[in-house]
Amino acid sequence: MITRSCLLFALLFAASPRWAPAADEAPAPVALAPPDDAPISTPGFAPGEEIVFDIDYLSVRMGRASLRVGEPEGAIWPVICRGQTDGIASLFDIREHYVSYWDADTGVSRGNDLNAIEVGDRHTDRARFDRENGVATVQVMRKGKVRERTHEVPRDVHDLASALLALRARPPAPGARVEIPVFWGGDLFTLGAEVEGTELVDTPAGRFDTLRIKLRLGFTDRFRTDRDSHLWLSNDARRIPVKASADFAVGNVTATLVAYRPGGQLAVR
Repeated sequence: MITRSCLLFALLFAASPRWAPAADEAPAPVALAPPDDAPISTPGFAPGEEIVFDIDYLSVRMGRASLRVGEPEGAIWPVICRGQTDGIASLFDIREHYVSYWDADTGVSRGNDLNAIEVGDRHTDRARFDRENGVATVQVMRKGKVRERTHEVPRDVHDLASALLALRARPPAPGARVEIPVFWGGDLFTLGAEVEGTELVDTPAGRFDTLRIKLRLGFTDRFRTDRDSHLWLSNDARRIPVKASADFAVGNVTATLVAYRPGGQLAVR
């Protein structure tokens, strides 16, 4: 389904969304000055960071996605991703809430949970990584039934959210290429990333000097991409995902930053 493709794309680049945020939860859009014009109080991503994206399909608004780094529990930082179709796409009620349990000590995910409503179909998907034995255990709960499967995975495997955090923490050097093993919904693929250069990008949240990163995704079926995708990260210590674009088999999908709140603000929220 096209609308789910949009939210899946946002999951990778917003680190991703699912489930409609309440109006009083969503951060108000903030016009950001270019990084050189204002000091950065919290370098990189940190608990309390919140990012909001508009999602367009074939240049038509299809939904909104948000990413928030929640309050840590020990070394685990919950990366909370929410999204919902709106506008013309609201005819297809898709709401998703995705949480990746990112381990700040190791830089990879312990696992993730997805709760979804997709045009009336409610389901919960859960994945847990046993890195010592190289195994991912996946549970799918739908209509009172539970299906469980195990998959062999590399010990350094990521989910979609932790793959984005890995790129933000250590983007490849210009001209260099990195490869990140990603496990998503039972499929294992290699995410390739290469910095092509720098570029100024205008968004509703302001103008940013960015690193333009070429990505090679490994989705299949309607999520297949025959061309390279692109991710634009702010060219500063924050590495904010500013924009992303991909040509899926169903058409072009773009995510654009509309609001940003830096990390380190949990105590004042």
